Amino acid sequence: MGAGEDIRRKLVDIVDNMGQMNRAAFYSDPYVERIVEELHRRWAGNGYQGEPVDYSSDEEATRLYEIARRYASMPSWEAYKIFIKRVEGGED
Repeated sequence: MGAGEDIRRKLVDIVDNMGQMNRAAFYSDPYVERIVEELHRRWAGNGYQGEPVDYSSDEEATRLYEIARRYASMPSWEAYKIFIKRVEGGED
């Protein structure tokens, strides 16, 4: 398994095991939103084969992994605050 594949596997593992509020904050992160939209475009363009994360560059996967680790490590109340602020139109 290459370094990029390893990061993608770790990324999926972290996101899958995050608490609900942490995951909501992660997916509402402006960078994450942009990259996830792009990954879904790439995935669709490849006939929905594999998973969207499979179409990330090593750089994108690494950045998403670092962001995921940050959100996974914060208390759920803090993640909730971030998420609510974004939903209400504020920045974090």
